[in-house]
Amino acid sequence: MWGFGRQQEPRQAPSAASTSTAPSPSLPSPPPHPPPRTLESLIQEELPVQRHSVEMEGGMPSCLTLFDNFLLCYSLASQIKSVYRHGAPRECTPKFEDFKFCMSIKNLDEDQKNEVWVRRRAEWWARRRLGRSSEDVWEARRDVYTDPLEDKRKADGSAPQA
Repeated sequence: MWGFGRQQEPRQAPSAASTSTAPSPSLPSPPPHPPPRTLESLIQEELPVQRHSVEMEGGMPSCLTLFDNFLLCYSLASQIKSVYRHGAPRECTPKFEDFKFCMSIKNLDEDQKNEVWVRRRAEWWARRRLGRSSEDVWEARRDVYTDPLEDKRKADGSAPQA
């Protein structure tokens, strides 16, 4: 364009020999398409991850803890941080929904509560993954999670919790 000491040569149209449609032997075949993502398949992928996560957190949080999280969501610091980061106040309705859910399962025993909580979290993450996410660009690795407590359960003779 400006030159600066270089002379540009005019471009020539490609010759007929270079535009042949014969496939190149060095090109790899395209990878197979991953199976379609459905809500149920994503929930099944999330269940072991969330089960382990809840175990690491010490089980399902208490209803009082969930209510505290709801109130903290409306704190001035939380709302200012949300406006700074996202340009809008934080939506706290999901925190209140968690509290109401906890109150609705209050009469279940601990194992049932934990399993219902794990299922709820797995469903939440699966719905989130179905929307716009990095999985639109990157394929999620599958079957890489191994439960470190599985060997301990087998040694103790207890059945795996599904």
